[in-house]
Amino acid sequence: MLRSSMPLPSIRLSPTYQRRELIEKAWELPVARLYAPLLSQSFKSICGPTSVANVLRSMGVRTGTNPFTRFGVRAMSLDQVVNESREVVPKEWRVSAVRTRSVEQLRVQLRESNDPSRRFVSNFARSSLFGGGSGHHSPLGGYLEAEDLAFVLDVNSGFGPWLVEAARLFDAMNTGDWSGGLTRGLARYERE
Repeated sequence: MLRSSMPLPSIRLSPTYQRRELIEKAWELPVARLYAPLLSQSFKSICGPTSVANVLRSMGVRTGTNPFTRFGVRAMSLDQVVNESREVVPKEWRVSAVRTRSVEQLRVQLRESNDPSRRFVSNFARSSLFGGGSGHHSPLGGYLEAEDLAFVLDVNSGFGPWLVEAARLFDAMNTGDWSGGLTRGLARYERE
């Protein structure tokens, strides 16, 4: 069920959003380290394909910003990212869509984002976090559990990596996407 929430202030106003010592701590997480250096989206490939390119690179696969066989500059739903990812991930990896129904369910996934045998791409409504913008995809670098902060590796270089409370990320993912009434969520990559 979609959650209706009142507009909240931009997470840029949060003291944890890009707090230097927390960002440095987040880059030390076991999965986050695998993403350096992070590719940014460009005029050739926007957020969905670029996020998957970063996931592939974190797995040791060499790729450019658009690993898909289709055009890289197009809006993509969570399910499109998942389906097209299946065509390009190494054979020992499987991909699925996860649509959590509660913040607690999201926290379970966030804890798993620190496991090197897993990767996640979050699909969220930027407007729910920043007060403007549309749907967006970015990899998760991990979860600072003690602080309850997800580390979002934003592929838009104008934002850069940032931290967000699990509840705010849940609200931003628990919004409808344009592809048929489903909510946004996570693309989950898991090594078998």
